[in-house]
Amino acid sequence: MILSKCVISICKRFRKGKENNHIRIRDLDFESIVVFSTTALGDFLFNTPAIRSVQKRYPKAKIVLVSSHKNKSLVEESPWFSDVIYWDQKVASLPGLIRQLRKNKPELAILLHSKSPYDVLCVSLSGCQYILKDSYNDKDISLKSWVTAISGPEFDGHLIERKLSLVSLLGCDKDDVSMSIPIGRKNNKTKETTEIVVAFQLGASELLRCWPIHRFQELARLLFSSGRQYRIALIGSPKEAHLADAFLADMTDDECNHITCYVGDLNLKELVEKIAEFDVLVTGDTGPLHIAVALQVPTVSLFVTANPEHTGPLQDPGLHTVIRVLPGEREVPSAFAHQPVVVITAQEVMSAIEAMAFK
Repeated sequence: MILSKCVISICKRFRKGKENNHIRIRDLDFESIVVFSTTALGDFLFNTPAIRSVQKRYPKAKIVLVSSHKNKSLVEESPWFSDVIYWDQKVASLPGLIRQLRKNKPELAILLHSKSPYDVLCVSLSGCQYILKDSYNDKDISLKSWVTAISGPEFDGHLIERKLSLVSLLGCDKDDVSMSIPIGRKNNKTKETTEIVVAFQLGASELLRCWPIHRFQELARLLFSSGRQYRIALIGSPKEAHLADAFLADMTDDECNHITCYVGDLNLKELVEKIAEFDVLVTGDTGPLHIAVALQVPTVSLFVTANPEHTGPLQDPGLHTVIRVLPGEREVPSAFAHQPVVVITAQEVMSAIEAMAFK
């Protein structure tokens, strides 16, 4: 951190126009803008309203995205960006990142989600004069004198609103909170069956956010015994294949005839297309939830440790049911101490699904 600050300080000392504050920046036009969003899928989707607002504010600007490799198939062919640079957030890869940035000659950097202080360091070394940064911890506040504007960790609202608030310093609109998928889609959602397709996202980024497999099994049996024609679709990453195996192991052959497993079989772009076909997605707080929200696919989302006011569905509230149990509100069985979402019952989720109007 200290070395990074020294380098940034030297860069700014020799750069013209050091006095760059947001009072001036609102009135400037930029031809080259770099946006950093180098973390998880959900984080990137939360950033899309702000990115779209920046595009609207600067319609002639070249916008370069610095992305994580994991989101590559979602952004590599996007018409939103003139170029996409991939960064693994490691110090060893900074020289290559700086070289690629310098080729684009960025005038403005918007750091929506990236690793501090290396993000500020590399954009400073690229020659970028104006830097906006979204800060998530108190340590980042020490970078305040090295950037044009910084948002603080005290912001108590949805992450989407947080990002829009930051870019509003540029004069960008902050009213449209809808997320977007930045690539073209087939957009051919057609029902090939009268079955209602209920998708289960079995995993999450951490165990704390995972609904236990036995709860998904209980829900599956409630669906199958309801008298309606339900089909269950299982989704998840290759690392979550063991969850699908555990789920299917205790289901009967007849039940398995009404289950389709896509776990580990879809890349990110294919996952987007598949989620668009579902009637409803049951999930914890994880990336596919935010894909479904962006696609206007109904969801039932489960929150215990996370706060849906910060990361839950924000747009189209009529499409989504959030089931939230506050920590400590219900007793967590000791066997599931690391999976507190277990306190949400299958019947609660079933009731939420039954309350939905399916076409």
